[in-house]
Amino acid sequence: ITLTFFGCSSAKLEHSWQKTKDASFVAVSDPITWGSALSAGLLYATYDDDITEHFMNHNLFDSDVDETLRSINGVTLYSSALFIEKDTKTELAQRLLVDFTGSAVARQTTTTLNTLIKKEIPAGDEDYAIGSHHALDTFANSALTRKNISDMEIPTWGKYTINSISYISAAGSAFARIQEGGHSFADQLASVSIGNFIGAFFYEALIRDDENDIQNLEVSINRDSFFIKTAWNF
Repeated sequence: ITLTFFGCSSAKLEHSWQKTKDASFVAVSDPITWGSALSAGLLYATYDDDITEHFMNHNLFDSDVDETLRSINGVTLYSSALFIEKDTKTELAQRLLVDFTGSAVARQTTTTLNTLIKKEIPAGDEDYAIGSHHALDTFANSALTRKNISDMEIPTWGKYTINSISYISAAGSAFARIQEGGHSFADQLASVSIGNFIGAFFYEALIRDDENDIQNLEVSINRDSFFIKTAWNF
């Protein structure tokens, strides 16, 4: 909704609304979005508690690496944006801004879900089970990384390698929280679905179409503040 009304300042409402719908459709129809959502629903209805308890009692790896995996995931996102040869400097700034904003929206979405939905975590001492920074945020980053890589002119094996690093770090981060009892298996799959939707949506809405150029970009760094101001042709 916000993106649609921002478009009113520089483009026809019909155009920005159509782009919002198109981006939403692509994001929803992405296999990771609907596949994770479907899997989460099936697990909630069947063996989610049993599977989660099993992995809490039989850890596959040291859960202390979860923050390291999140860091790798974030570095992969911004690195993927920096090495797209066809991007001009303006397009690079646009891509980095979209990646940063999409990642920030994912983090805020997680925090909002934690606040609004009170579901007890498997460990039983908190009620923030729905919405995981270790799953929703990282898979939003991975979706953006995957979209960035699709614009790279590198061998296919290189694209698979970068994508593997991104998704393995995201999956490991999400799974670590299952082992710690912070979220159930189905909870994490729900977060994966939401995160993938956000990442794919931001790319499709603000990068994919060549008409979405930044008209101007101003960065200000002061002693006590930092801001970015941009006019965008959405």
